[in-house]
Order: sequence, then C-alpha cells, then structure tokens
Amino acid sequence: MTDWSRFLAARGGHLAGDLVLAFAETPASYTALLAAAVLCDRGDLGAISLTGPDSAKFLQGQSTADFSELAPGGALQGACCNLQGRVFTSFVSAATDAGILLVMNRALIAPSLQTLTKYAVFSKTRLADASDAYRILGLAGNGAAASLATLGLRIPDRGSALAADGTLAIHCGDTRFLLAVPAAQAQTRWLELEGHARPAGLPLWHLLDIRAGQADVRPETGDQFLPQMLDYHRTGAVSFTKGCYTGQEVVARTQYRGKLKRHLHRLGIATSNPPAPGSAIALPGDANPAGTVVIAAPAGAERCEALVVLRDEARNAGVLEFGDARAPVEFLPLPYATE
Repeated sequence: MTDWSRFLAARGGHLAGDLVLAFAETPASYTALLAAAVLCDRGDLGAISLTGPDSAKFLQGQSTADFSELAPGGALQGACCNLQGRVFTSFVSAATDAGILLVMNRALIAPSLQTLTKYAVFSKTRLADASDAYRILGLAGNGAAASLATLGLRIPDRGSALAADGTLAIHCGDTRFLLAVPAAQAQTRWLELEGHARPAGLPLWHLLDIRAGQADVRPETGDQFLPQMLDYHRTGAVSFTKGCYTGQEVVARTQYRGKLKRHLHRLGIATSNPPAPGSAIALPGDANPAGTVVIAAPAGAERCEALVVLRDEARNAGVLEFGDARAPVEFLPLPYATE
C-alpha cells in the first residue's frame, strides 16, 4: 500500500488495492451527496506529460482532438487510434506551464507511451509517464465549482485553470471537475477540499461517467471500437476539420460514407453485480455476440447502470445476457442527441 493509499484509508476509505471503493456512502445516498459536493480519488487515472516546442503539433497528428485549439485555460477531450481507426486510449488534456498533460486510464499509460513514442522520434517533444507526479482527484455536485473557488480556482466552461502550487483543474462538463494535484501537495489539498465536499468512492464517479455518456477506454476495451461507436463525435472528442492523424481515414470514411451497425447505449440492469468492462453481451438464445460492456456501476439496490456498445438488432431487447448472468434491462436516455 502506498503512502497515498494509507492516507485515504485513514480518512475512512475502503480500498481494494489502491482504488477507493467507498467511504461511508451507498448508492442510495448518491443523490443527496451530489446536491452539495463530493470528492473522489481517481486512482484509476494516470497522466502522460509532453514537453518541447513540437508537443501540440505532434498530438495533432496522433489524436482525434484539434490541438491547434489548445491554449492556456483550455481543455480538450480526445482519443488516439490505431491504423484501423480503433481507439487504443482516450484522454482529457490541458496545457501546463511546462507543456501538455494527457489524463487517461492509468493501466493504458505504458502501452500508450510505447505506441506514441515510436511516432515522436522526429518531433521536438518528450513524452513521459507523469502518473507518480500527480494525484488525480474528482470533484462533482452542485457545490463543486464553489468548492474549487475556495482554492482560488475559477474554471471556464469546458476549460482549465492552473493554481500557484501547480494544481491543474479541468472542467469535464456539467458539475464535474478533474484535479491533477502535485503529489507533494495532495494530502493538503484533499484536507482542504474535505471541508467543502464529502469523500466518496470510485463507483460514484463511474456512475456519473455513465450518465454523462463518457465512454472512456480501458485495457479491456482498447483497440475494439471506432470513435463513433463510443459517441465521441457527439461529445466533442473528434474533430472532422483538423486534417490527418493516425486512423483518420477510417474514422472519416465511417462518418461520411459508412453505416455503423453498433452503437453506444446507456442501460439500467436489474442486478447488484455490475458486469466488468469488456464483458460480452448476448441476446438470449443467440450464439452471436450482441455487444460489449464499456463500463458499469451500482445505481441502487439490485440495480446498476452501464454504457454498452450493442448491435442495432439488440437495441430493443428487454433481457440480455452478460457472460453467464441474465438480467432484465432498460434502455435509458443519454444527455445528448443521438440521431
């Protein structure tokens, strides 16, 4: 257990490895907590730093985001694709005093660095794993912006702000913010925020991701989906005017000429055991795969919610199979237009 994990455990966190599953909250208390503000440790996230004069230009050729638009005080969502246009990592990015920070699933840092570094040999940029240099925190709820203001951080819509101590805060939309806090200041920042927000575990944040249609890629789902299958074209994570990047030809052809046969959906599932990311989904009695779980999280007693990518013929199903388990499902709305 790391010093940071011991600190969180001492504050009342219940951990599995280095991930906080809960403090004192249950899914039944989520609504009340979010009426004020909640503070989460995003131990599932890490960061890649890019420094050097060609950093934005390099990312312009390697991601779906338009890095020509990234300026201090701004933030971008995006993804990196393989040559077949499949997403191998997704990220949120912002400018720092030293360069650019990409925040993504921690388990994807090493393989993403290995892939991206191969393309960086002729660019004046340096990529490095910055995961140990920061602690990534999440702040959400109706009082989240006011809580950040107490730290001297006022963040523009979908933008970012950099504090004097190096804390980078990124507005993720609605009432959610990510904070990349320098590791040396993390305990102090946590205690300051605890005065304005209730600590909560990672499953609450994952539920907020699901309700926002935030289909982040994880190791179990990498190299499987085109950006459009994850609705990245609807959530602002893909630019169709920026020019070429790895996988761009496939992504553009799908957008303008192709017809997707698999789409992202938000489900309510009648089970207390959320299916794991990457779990196969099937229609009862059909041997052909119907889809894949992107992420799932508890949402109440004997109920969870999930983002899934499904074949179109499965989108009216009332019951689906998740591995060996069968459960009734309800198709729930996403917070953006899907037609």
